[in-house]
Amino acid sequence: MKAGWERKKLRDVCRLINGRAYSKPELLNSGKYPVLRVGNFFTNNSWYYSDLELDSDKYCEDGDLLYAWSASFGPRIWNGPKVIFHYHIWKVDPDQSLIDKGFLFNWFLWDMEQIKLDQGTGTTMMHVGKGSMDDRDIWIPPLPEQKRIVAILDEAFNSIAIAKANAEQNLQNAQDVFESFLQSTFSQSGKGWVAKRLSDVCREITVGHVGSMAKRYQESGIPFLRSQNIRPFEVSLDNVVFIDYAFHSELKKSRLRPGDLAIVRTGYPGTAAVIPSDLVDANCSDLVIVRPGKEINPHYLAAFFNSTYGKSLVLGKIVGAAQKHFNVTSAKEVALHIPPMPYQQACVDKVDTIRSETQQLECIYQQKTAALDELKQSLLHRAFNGDL
Repeated sequence: MKAGWERKKLRDVCRLINGRAYSKPELLNSGKYPVLRVGNFFTNNSWYYSDLELDSDKYCEDGDLLYAWSASFGPRIWNGPKVIFHYHIWKVDPDQSLIDKGFLFNWFLWDMEQIKLDQGTGTTMMHVGKGSMDDRDIWIPPLPEQKRIVAILDEAFNSIAIAKANAEQNLQNAQDVFESFLQSTFSQSGKGWVAKRLSDVCREITVGHVGSMAKRYQESGIPFLRSQNIRPFEVSLDNVVFIDYAFHSELKKSRLRPGDLAIVRTGYPGTAAVIPSDLVDANCSDLVIVRPGKEINPHYLAAFFNSTYGKSLVLGKIVGAAQKHFNVTSAKEVALHIPPMPYQQACVDKVDTIRSETQQLECIYQQKTAALDELKQSLLHRAFNGDL
């Protein structure tokens, strides 16, 4: 470690203040004070409220340093009005004669993963204890050096944030172009277009198996697709489950064939993908299965359902009280304007081209984001090893 740096215990340089441990009846959907919990620590949504008056150290105000020590690990500088912080969050009160708040915030960022490895406990929800956190070692330089390091990190992290925002905006622009094309395609009608219901242009519309499956899954066998396997325009075999061939033979109604359109019923209703030619044998659970006739291209239908326009039609036909879902009756009643087949194919080709370009941009965005995150960690590592 660099000359002039001192090793301290965290308790020597700051105080960790526990929030209030609320019981469920004390958390309200509306009320006098917003309650910041680990569930919305980094997102600032899904707020609960409280009408209880609390001691002043149970509030956080603009500029306070906070640390979530359970589930949503990590620090943040609170930026906003006065709120109550929940028990699973500490307010960190630095000794300003020894440590700069910005320096301590960045140290928390740098040490966050190591804290979980060294001190994390719990199976269903990992957390760290206040005692072990107080006892953690921290190396600190003199205050002027701390402020110099913070200034360098702030400037670098601001540039990284701008670069990330630009990359994200480029990706968003490409996604907007794609959605604009879909919207303009399906919200219009031209010469030779025919207004029909989905049932008029399909040989069959049915539903996947509905029932308990937990005891029927196998290590290998026939892929058994569920909602999570249907992504916009593609079938994902990530985390796919399997059933044996005998059970597959029993479930005749829910068998999938190449060229079928599988539509999600529950969760993200309307999300659709065409079963690819290399998925010869497959079955499914709780999906709407559409078998298009000769008048309609299945990939054109997939584009229709994945568009905002198609989704709006689906959402208008969602049924069910406990869990919203899109059923077979609703699917049969979906109304759409069918263009001539050459136009459908041209649309499918255009969709493929724009999707390919968007996916390339998404890949670039992910690579750039990963590189920027790595740069940020490298800067933190250098900073807290005395090399910055």
